[in-house]
Amino acid sequence: MINPYSSYILSFLLSLGAFWLGWSGLFPPVSQYLILFLLVTFLFHFGFSFYWKKKLAPALKATDIYFNPIAITIFLYALWSLDFVYEGGVPLLKILLNQPYDYRLFGFPSVHVFTVTFSSFFTVYLFALYVSTRKRLYLVLYLVNLFAALLIFSRAMLIFNIISSLFVYFLSSPSISFRLGVLLLAGLISLVFGFGLLGSLRVSFEAKRKYDTELFLDIGEATPSFRKSVIPKDFFWGYIYLASPLANLQYNINTFHVPPFSLGRLMQHINNEMLFDFISKRTNRLFGLKREAENIIPKKPFNVSTVYSRSFSYQGLTGMIVMAIFVLMVPWLYIQFLPANRYSLTGIAILNTMYLFLFYDNTIRFTGLGLQLVYPFILPMAEKANAWLLKK
Repeated sequence: MINPYSSYILSFLLSLGAFWLGWSGLFPPVSQYLILFLLVTFLFHFGFSFYWKKKLAPALKATDIYFNPIAITIFLYALWSLDFVYEGGVPLLKILLNQPYDYRLFGFPSVHVFTVTFSSFFTVYLFALYVSTRKRLYLVLYLVNLFAALLIFSRAMLIFNIISSLFVYFLSSPSISFRLGVLLLAGLISLVFGFGLLGSLRVSFEAKRKYDTELFLDIGEATPSFRKSVIPKDFFWGYIYLASPLANLQYNINTFHVPPFSLGRLMQHINNEMLFDFISKRTNRLFGLKREAENIIPKKPFNVSTVYSRSFSYQGLTGMIVMAIFVLMVPWLYIQFLPANRYSLTGIAILNTMYLFLFYDNTIRFTGLGLQLVYPFILPMAEKANAWLLKK
C-alpha cells in the first residue's frame, strides 16, 4: 500500500492533525466544507490505491547501472561548480560567513534546472542501487551526491531526496521490523528537528543576529502554551510547515472573490496548475499573462497553500474538483506508460514524494520534482544512443 494515493492521504491527514494542535494564533478555523472535500478525495485515493497495488505487482529493482557512477558524480559536481562560479561562492559557506546571498537568484541560467533535477534523480537512483546490491561504493556516492543539497543550502532538495530514498527502501522491502520502524521514526523526528534548526539559522542570519529560535516563534505567533511547553522550539518550524498550507487554503476560500467562469480562465487554470512551471512561465510571458493570485494570511511569510488553493482562485469549488480529478489521474497515467527498466523504481519513489507534499504546494507543476519523472523514459534512450556511438 506504499503508493502515491496513500501518500496523498497521509500528507493531508498529517496536515489536519497539525492544524488541530493549535500552536499558532494565526490560523482561521478549518471549515466543515473543506473537511468534507478532503474526505471525499481520500475515498477516491483509497480506492485507486488498490488498483495501483495490482498494477505494480512485479517487484521493481535497480540491480545494475549502465554509466560509470563516479564519472557521473564528477560531471554533476562540475555543473555545481558552474553554479558556484556564477554565484561567486558556495551558498553554505556564504551563510556561515555572513556574506550576502539570495537563494532565488542562485544557479547558472537554464543549466541549473538540469543540474538540480538530474542530480536529485541520480542521488535517489544511487540509493536504489545500494538497497538492491549492498555495495558500499553506491552508498558512498549517494552521500557525496546528497551533500550537494547542503552546499546550495536547499532544505527542500535535501528533504525531497531523503524522503524519496525512504520510499525506495519501503518499496524494496517486503516488511518493516519493529526495530527498524522505531529507528525510522527517530530519524524522521531528527529530520524535522534539523529542518527547524537550519530554518532558525537562516532567519537569524537574515536578521543579522546569533542563533535565536524566538525569532520564528514571533513570526508564527506561537501561543503562550507552546512557548511554555517543554517541546524544543525548533519543532515549531515543522508545525508551521505542516499546518500553514491548509490554513492559507482556508483563508483563500474565506476571502477570495472568484470571477465568473470563462474559457480563458479555464485555459489559464490548465496552463498554470497542470503543466510544469518552466512551461507555464514561458506561456504567460508569451501572452502577457500572470498566474492567478491567492489570498494568504496577511503580513506573514507563509505563502504556500496546498495543491488546491489557486485552483479555487481560478474557478472556485469547481476548480478544486477539476484539480482533484487531475491529481487522481496523474499516477494512473504514469503507471500506464512507465517502462519496466532499471530506473522505474526511482521514478515511482519520486512520484510518491511529489504526492506526499501536495498538502504543501502544487508539486505536480514544480519542475524540480516533476521533471525527474521523465528520466526513466529518457535514460534508456541515452543508453541506446551511447551503445550506438560506441559501435561506430
